Amino acid sequence: MTNRGNEKSSTRKPITTVSRANRITPFYVMELLEKAKELERKGEHVVHMEVGEPDFATPLNVKEEAIRAIRENRTFYTHSLGIPELREAISEHYLKTDKVNVPPERIIITNGASGAFLLLSAILLDSGRTLAISDPGYPCYKNFALIVGSKIIPIPITEETFFEVTVDHLQGLKKLPHILLISTPSNPTGNIYREETMANLYQYIASEGKILIVDELYNGLYYKERPKTALTISDDIIVINGFSKTHAMTGWRLGWMVVPEELVRPIQKVAQNVFISAPSISQYAALQAFHVEDDLEKMRKTYQERRDFMLPRLKGMGFHIPIDPEGAFYAYAGIDKWGIDSMEFVERALMESKVALTPGYDFGFYKAGSHVRFSYANSLDMLKLGCERLDAWLKTLSGTTACP
Repeated sequence: MTNRGNEKSSTRKPITTVSRANRITPFYVMELLEKAKELERKGEHVVHMEVGEPDFATPLNVKEEAIRAIRENRTFYTHSLGIPELREAISEHYLKTDKVNVPPERIIITNGASGAFLLLSAILLDSGRTLAISDPGYPCYKNFALIVGSKIIPIPITEETFFEVTVDHLQGLKKLPHILLISTPSNPTGNIYREETMANLYQYIASEGKILIVDELYNGLYYKERPKTALTISDDIIVINGFSKTHAMTGWRLGWMVVPEELVRPIQKVAQNVFISAPSISQYAALQAFHVEDDLEKMRKTYQERRDFMLPRLKGMGFHIPIDPEGAFYAYAGIDKWGIDSMEFVERALMESKVALTPGYDFGFYKAGSHVRFSYANSLDMLKLGCERLDAWLKTLSGTTACP
């Protein structure tokens, strides 16, 4: 009798992945984070400026509500679209902040904002449809589309248009995409779309029967005037938001989207099969998320203090930042001065100065080799230490003296 447990593993044929999976690019920021964590396990001290994760604790009221939900055994599946109380709370939030009437029935609670992107890709995209995204832009957008076999149209953006996709960009394409997906405030550039630009984009897209999706995950993190939701322009715009960034709730995996009424049922059918429901405890905890204004304002002001430190410091070292970020907690910086590809730059910065950054390749291909992203979602003390280390390391590369 053959002892299958003793068979050599080399006799098994390797599993072949489908072609679309092979097209998905690595999430370099996570790979850099893993390398940094490995260095830390070996006793090295690393300053993290790579990962876009708030370093704050989740507001106490939210955590206490989660504990209450556990004690009261609210730990079962919920409605596939989300608990009614949370959908109503989000509806009230839009009415309070932007005077927009969003019926709770059009609000869908998702497993993080990523869950929303996946569901929308499943019902709006396929091998015959196209998704346009900005380049640079959030790296996972294209991968959600690739999962369902769609074609990606990257739109190169620069400081000349304030890192916004414009109607001129769309008119320059050979064929208009079925969906345009943008983010504001944006990752990685931190720019906020001007209301005029957003309105023009929607009018042009809608006139051609296409769809505009706006990712507003960083909407509560701004440094000048608070940006309005795209829903003030039209309730036909699909808006995605969540609690991860503004509420320091990344691990709670909870987001939402607002969609036109006719999309609710198709999305629900996919959600029932893929997720069943968003995490019950996270949903009940989030009922308190709209009652922690003091916590949110404290975090926002802290990010602004960090931004106001980082920008002149980075520019003084020679990084090119043409437009100051207006929201989120990132700075997208040019590294042409040192003549090093961004992948090599971040690898060497990690190994030689123990500072973790993200290469431009995570955000597209247009000028990706000449840019890196800084995240200032870390304490001011750590940011200062990281800049000191980078300053000393960069001097060994260029032989120049950086500004204080």
